[in-house]
Amino acid sequence: MNILDYIHEGKEDAITREELRFLTELSDRTIRELIEQERRNGVIILNLQDGRGYYRPAPEDLVDILKQYRQNDSRAKSILVQQKYLRRILKFAGVKV
Repeated sequence: MNILDYIHEGKEDAITREELRFLTELSDRTIRELIEQERRNGVIILNLQDGRGYYRPAPEDLVDILKQYRQNDSRAKSILVQQKYLRRILKFAGVKV
């Protein structure tokens, strides 16, 4: 089963994880892992956190690609800030990271 069979091109054909769970009969966790695996393979799958769900953008859909880029960038920076404080605590406790 290929998760891309269910994630189509275009925002108008976006699919939610709930719909994916119903159609594939897979767990939410498995669906997220399959989507992440496709993304690691270079497939662009957008989810703009607007409730519409997942879709693959058309090549000319640069506005949504930029929105996803900025969303991911913000999330990554937030995680890195938290890492700094976690690393500081671990280092103070003598734990090698």
